[in-house]
Amino acid sequence: MELTGWVKNYGWGRKGISSAVAQLAMANDPDFRLNEEETYAEMWMGTHVCGVSVVKETGETLDRVLKKDLSYLFKVLSINKALSIQVHPNKCEAERLHKERPDIYKDPNHKPELAIALTPFLALVGFMSAEDIRDYIDEFQPL
Repeated sequence: MELTGWVKNYGWGRKGISSAVAQLAMANDPDFRLNEEETYAEMWMGTHVCGVSVVKETGETLDRVLKKDLSYLFKVLSINKALSIQVHPNKCEAERLHKERPDIYKDPNHKPELAIALTPFLALVGFMSAEDIRDYIDEFQPL
């Protein structure tokens, strides 16, 4: 099924047509209107409450069609400057943190990530040795 993504505008995104997110939005959503002064940082596809995708053919939201929430959120990022440090708790910690601080932790889901660079990309990831990272990864179950 073909989906319409949800565009997120953050200060670290690329401006106007130089943003891959803006380009995808223009190709994907006939109602999208480009603003060359706006930053387009992320396009979300999924069932997250802050941006539920819509099935293009029917106009229904994805969560209604699936009759459930997805356990992941697909994102395309278009980055112009460094992002803030990201916190990605496991599922149990995410549930606890959301219950204690819903103003900061907006949902009870964990945030495993996989990055696939569509354009040249530099990232600083963690401060562990490769061996420690392997041990850490082995500790957790896949989705």
